[in-house]
Amino acid sequence: MSNSSSHQELALRVDEYPVVDIVFGDRTVFDGRRLTVKITDLQAIAGEEDALDGIEAAVARPGESVRIIHALDAVEAMTKVEGPGTVYPGFLGDAVTVGRGITKKLAGMLIVSTAEFPDATSGGLGYREGLIDMTGPGRPYCQASNTVNLVLSYRARAGATNEQLDDAVRRTTLRIAQFIGKTSIGLPPVNSRNYALHAVSEALPRIVYIDQIMSQTLMTRTFVYGQQLAPDSLPTVIHPNELMDGAIVSGNYKNLQKVATYLHCNKPLMKELYRRHGIDLNFVGIVINRGHRDTFALKEHGGQYAAKLAKMLGAQGAVVAFEGGGGATVDFMLTVKACEQMGIRPVAEMFEHAPVGSGEFPIVYHVPEADAIVSRGGLAETIHAPKVERVLGGNPRLALYGGGAVIEDAAQSFDVASDEYWGVNWQLGESGFVAREY
Repeated sequence: MSNSSSHQELALRVDEYPVVDIVFGDRTVFDGRRLTVKITDLQAIAGEEDALDGIEAAVARPGESVRIIHALDAVEAMTKVEGPGTVYPGFLGDAVTVGRGITKKLAGMLIVSTAEFPDATSGGLGYREGLIDMTGPGRPYCQASNTVNLVLSYRARAGATNEQLDDAVRRTTLRIAQFIGKTSIGLPPVNSRNYALHAVSEALPRIVYIDQIMSQTLMTRTFVYGQQLAPDSLPTVIHPNELMDGAIVSGNYKNLQKVATYLHCNKPLMKELYRRHGIDLNFVGIVINRGHRDTFALKEHGGQYAAKLAKMLGAQGAVVAFEGGGGATVDFMLTVKACEQMGIRPVAEMFEHAPVGSGEFPIVYHVPEADAIVSRGGLAETIHAPKVERVLGGNPRLALYGGGAVIEDAAQSFDVASDEYWGVNWQLGESGFVAREY
């Protein structure tokens, strides 16, 4: 038998409480099936932030004629009841290593934050619209379209900067998530799952998950234990249990590239590797690498360093996942190449950039070593978004990518490219889409 990780001692039990509906009432309480939320409780939490002028709350359920706009992030309602640290460490408590003890989560629901930034943005600092359809042909392309959502719409106080508003919304949303998560305390869980990288047979192949995370600047940030991944940050090893406790938090608003915080907590690849640990593979841990480094030399350095860490974990194979846009493809492919050079067999998992039928090469940058690629699907398919009964998220005016199209009333029907939908990058890999032609 062999140890699968230097962090073998991290053992986490996750208790789950499925939520079937969310309603508003005179106190915030969970009865085992339905969550009741008192709006003044949310307002009191939002009132702790000087950059906020108010908050509104609404509920969006799967299949309802609802469109959510100006979406920023989606988080799980959860709390720790045993073990060191807090959920979302670095934001709700000290940056103590988490991933041990017991964490309680309300499943089947998400807390979606929405806001409009007061200052105009463009280029690398630019915000891309967050569009979620709870019904219609666009629904399968949207993250958070299959959950009951508590939609929080924030208003900035006069004079607040984009960065001040962004930080205030993030902190408030995470505090609300923990506050609501605590409603599960004292209730018996519906499901309990234990997660530990226990020792398994040495005969099983040792597999590492290399997760490329997007982090550039304001509007395209990702935080690890409360700190933004900086341009000079090196790849690092992290235990999957740390992610489940919220060690990685999203501040990435580049639409198709968006990876919500709840997805960092529940990466499908991570969960699948855990499921198969000890059965047909040995899951040795996660290496996170910052995407979109500024120069080719830095991209190569990041890839080599990530592969070195994977080798130090004893990995024989790697699943390499992609978050980012065009330039980040170079970082990604150089990581795949570095793995091959170090004797680690990589499988690359990413979406295709070229529009269907364009005749363009589907990947921005490619290396010969990337000879095993799993595609999440292509982007820029045209979707007809139908008229809806309700729009949530604030001002109904919708500005699509680059300001190329402005929809004055988002409740109306319009045509939209599929990559305008919120989080489509990952959703393409979760909605059951399959390729019928090669």
